[in-house]
Amino acid sequence: MVRIPGQPLIAAITIALPRVGRIALGASAAGLARLGFLDHGDGVAMAAVTGSDHPHLRQAAAELRAWAAGGRDGFRVPLDLAGLPPFARRVLEELRRQPHGTTVSYGALAARCGSPRAARAVGGAMARNPLPIIIPCHRVVACAGIGGFSPGLAVKRLLWAVEGITR
Repeated sequence: MVRIPGQPLIAAITIALPRVGRIALGASAAGLARLGFLDHGDGVAMAAVTGSDHPHLRQAAAELRAWAAGGRDGFRVPLDLAGLPPFARRVLEELRRQPHGTTVSYGALAARCGSPRAARAVGGAMARNPLPIIIPCHRVVACAGIGGFSPGLAVKRLLWAVEGITR
C-alpha cells in the first residue's frame, strides 16, 4: 500500500460493499485519508490502526453503502489530501466533479484543470489517488480504451458495473 505523506491515520475500519468487496477506510483528524480494496491486495497497512468510532469513518461508510446501492452519486465526507503535490490535488479535486456513471479522458480532465497538454501528468495524479471511489479515478479513460487503474482493471470494471458505465 502506498501511504501519501500527510496527517497520520488515527482510525480505520473495514466495510463490505455489495459487488465490490471489503473496503478499508482510514481517517486522519482532518478527514478521510485512505481507501483500499482489501479483496484486491490493497489496504493491508491500515489493518494495524484501530478505533472505528470516528465521525469521518462513519460518514464515509454510510455514503459508500448508499453509492453501492445506487442511491448516491457524490460524497460529502471531508477529505485529507495533505501531502499530495499541488497539481495532483488540483486534478483530484476537479475529478470529484465528474458526474456519476460517466467517463472523461485523461486529456479532457487535463484541459479542465487548465493544462490541456498534461494528460500524462493527470495519469500520474490518478496513480497517487489515495481515495478511489470517493475521488472517482475509475471514471478516467484513455482516448483509445479503458486506461489504467492502480487497483487493477478488474476492480475498475466492477466499479463501472456499480455505476452502470458501459464502454
